[in-house]
Amino acid sequence: MKERLNTSLQSISLIAVAGLAGWSVFYDQLSALKLLTYLIILLVFIEILSLILIRKTYPESHTTFKVGIIATLLILLGIKRMLPDFFVPLAVITFAINYLYNFYTNNKRRKGQFKRKKTSKFKL
Repeated sequence: MKERLNTSLQSISLIAVAGLAGWSVFYDQLSALKLLTYLIILLVFIEILSLILIRKTYPESHTTFKVGIIATLLILLGIKRMLPDFFVPLAVITFAINYLYNFYTNNKRRKGQFKRKKTSKFKL
C-alpha cells in the first residue's frame, strides 16, 4: 500500500511540474525563476513525505539518493540568488535526474528486485 502511495506521490509531482510549466507558458504570469522556486519547494515537500512513507521498504541506497536530491534542491534555492544564470539549467537537470530515478526504482520495485535487506540485530 505504501509503495502505491509513493508511486502516486511521484506521479502527482510530475503532473504538478507539467501543470505549472504549462500554466506559466500559456498565461505568462510567472517568471521562470519564480516558477522553478515554487516547483522546488513543492518537490522538497513531496520527497520528504515520500521518504517518510517508504523508509523501511526501500534500501538504504535509495534513502541516501533521495536525501541527496532534497539537499540539491535546497542548494538550488541558494544558487538562485548567487548565480541566477545557472539556476534554470541546473534546476531542469535536477528535475530530470529525480524523475528518471523515480521511474527506474518504480520499475525495479515492481519486478521485486528493489528491497531492503534484512539485517540481524545481533552480529558477532
